[in-house]
Amino acid sequence: MSPLRKGALALALSGLFAVVTSAGAHPAPAEAANKQLVLEFYRALDEADAAGTTRERIRGIAERFISPDYVQHAAGLADLPGPGSARDKLIAMFEAMPAMKGMPPARTVAVMAEGDRVMLLTARDLPGPDGRPRPTYIFNMFRIAHGQLVEHWDVGTPMPPAGGGAPAPAQP
Repeated sequence: MSPLRKGALALALSGLFAVVTSAGAHPAPAEAANKQLVLEFYRALDEADAAGTTRERIRGIAERFISPDYVQHAAGLADLPGPGSARDKLIAMFEAMPAMKGMPPARTVAVMAEGDRVMLLTARDLPGPDGRPRPTYIFNMFRIAHGQLVEHWDVGTPMPPAGGGAPAPAQP
């Protein structure tokens, strides 16, 4: 390769490296705001759980953070029974749940944003089949629009069946 081509290639690669590293080091203002929105949503839920007032506060929390056009993709929540939108069904589910007072807040392990999507990894120690606390990890991803959560996906660590042992393998 000629010295001219080597120099051009080196210049192109250094420019690409600068773009990649600067993008990774400094999230866009919209991405930072989206991350903050998701963290504030979880903080509001954790505060309500700790006070045992989730049933009373969920409607206000949902109206502040969750869009009326909210789409739920999480397997356990996508087909909630009842009338209304996915947000209405989520509110009804929380209003029907017993108080969770004393439940420690989830620990934030990581929060990442790319464009209008935010991924949050949290951990919570929950009793395993033997009664001892075990870390349970939960991945949540949200799409944000106009300052509200408009879509949600999640997956959690499966808990072993009662009596211990590994979870049953997935059926093909």
